[in-house]
Amino acid sequence: MSDHLNNLEESTNTVKSRNKLSAIILIVVYLGIWTLSLLSFWMFDSGSDALGYSIMYLWILLPVTTFVVSLIIGINNYWGHKKWFIAIGFGVMYMLAEYGTFSAANMISFGKLNVPEFIMIPIGAVISLVGMGLGVGIKRLISQVKKKR
Repeated sequence: MSDHLNNLEESTNTVKSRNKLSAIILIVVYLGIWTLSLLSFWMFDSGSDALGYSIMYLWILLPVTTFVVSLIIGINNYWGHKKWFIAIGFGVMYMLAEYGTFSAANMISFGKLNVPEFIMIPIGAVISLVGMGLGVGIKRLISQVKKKR
C-alpha cells in the first residue's frame, strides 16, 4: 500500500510540475510575440507603414494572441481561480504595446511626455476574459460529455 501511495504522490507532483512548466511556456510565448511586435515597430517599419502596423499588430496579432493564450489558460485551468486576475495583466500589456510604439514615437518627436491610454487596459482585459470564459466553457462541456459516456 505504501508503494502505491508513493507512486501516486510522485505522479501527482509530475503532473503539477508539467502544468507549471506549460503555463510558464505559454506566458513566455505571449511575451515573445509582444516583444517582437514592439521591435518590429522600431526596427523594420518606416513612418509610412504606421497604419499597416497598427492594423496588423494592435488590431489583429496582439488581440488574437491574447485571446488564444487566454483560451488555453481557461481550458487547462492554469492558476485555478487566480487566472481571472491575469486578464488585467493582458490589458496592461495591450496598453503598453501602444504606449511603447506610437506614444513613444510621439514623445520622441515632440519632446513631451504623454500619459498612457488607460482605456486600452479594459479592452485588452475583455479580450482575455472572453478567451478564458470560452476556455472554461469548453472544459466544462468536455467534462460533461465524458461523464455521459
